[in-house]
Amino acid sequence: MSLLSGSRGLKALRSTNRRRLLDLLREHGELSRADLARRTGLSATTVSSLITELATQGMVAEGGVDDHSRTGRTGRPARLVRLVGERGLVIALGVTRDEVTAAVCDLSGAVLTEQTRPVEVDRADSLARIAALVNEAAGAVRGPITRLVLGVPGVVETSTGYISSARVSAWQQLAPGPVLAAATGLDTYVENDADLCALGEHSFGAALGMDDIAYVKASSGIGAGLVLGGRLYRGYQGGAGELGHMEVAEFGDLCLCGNRGCLETQASLENVLSALRVVRPEVRTAADLAELVQAGDRAAIRVVTDAGLAIGRTVAALCNVLAPQAVVVGGELAGGGTHLADTIRNAVERYTKPRTAEGITVLPAQLGTRAALLGAVATAVAAEAAA
Repeated sequence: MSLLSGSRGLKALRSTNRRRLLDLLREHGELSRADLARRTGLSATTVSSLITELATQGMVAEGGVDDHSRTGRTGRPARLVRLVGERGLVIALGVTRDEVTAAVCDLSGAVLTEQTRPVEVDRADSLARIAALVNEAAGAVRGPITRLVLGVPGVVETSTGYISSARVSAWQQLAPGPVLAAATGLDTYVENDADLCALGEHSFGAALGMDDIAYVKASSGIGAGLVLGGRLYRGYQGGAGELGHMEVAEFGDLCLCGNRGCLETQASLENVLSALRVVRPEVRTAADLAELVQAGDRAAIRVVTDAGLAIGRTVAALCNVLAPQAVVVGGELAGGGTHLADTIRNAVERYTKPRTAEGITVLPAQLGTRAALLGAVATAVAAEAAA
């Protein structure tokens, strides 16, 4: 091994350990250096060095004292380390077909301000309008904004930053990251929206403390965000998690991707709403569907559970391959109750190898529409740790 590659390996290891410490502080609030060493398995010397480094950068601070009342241990009280949320702010951007949400968050996940504007995303001038919204959000808060994180409904090629999405055709073969960075002056990261949801639930929500999870986002598209070994797994060129394009009917309807019989042709939000309108013609949106489901409407519950069964079969196949600790079920189809998660859970129990299924927990998402925003915060924290 060359000295250069060895140096890179040590830097990557140190970055990973910094992120582990930050994740623990975000999860538990305050911990002593001894607690951090015990929970990570790192030596006390390594933890002390990393905490000193993070404190110098203003990312953590030592303040309160652990009087051992929580642990029952004896000895001299230890100083507690906490995350400094106001150290840097991040702007999280979420886009749908016809609107954009910009939220300014601190590194602890607190949302300081949030604004939503109608924007036809599938237009050539949409990035300029999004940049204007970012600058407007930045002007609404005090404090240093260090990063901008954009979640998009499509594959983000890791080598080029190009977007591949049938739902945002105006962005095809366009890298929005550099465009937004130039317009806003912020370090900009672009991620798949299901990946951000996975990071949000992993760092702040239903999967807190779990290292291996699959987040299933069931909306206009159906995707899976994968956190494996505590880290986001994107796959080659960002192509992992395209759950909605697994074939479920060989001679089924033509999909936007060009294949036939993809899961999305049966279980996407649009297909579910279309099926429900046969008996509920007034239904137009995901909010309408969620309202009916919550009210116990049998037809609404039936179309959701039908979609859940189709999704559940593909999730079961995914579980046989990856054996995650948990499957977290979110997205617009999950609104109004736990029917979607319950149906997917039943499918996983039925179609996954029994020994594997025993170790998998299927959970409804906790964060709702905030999952991607908090995933953006987790992305910013990871970037800070790697800096």
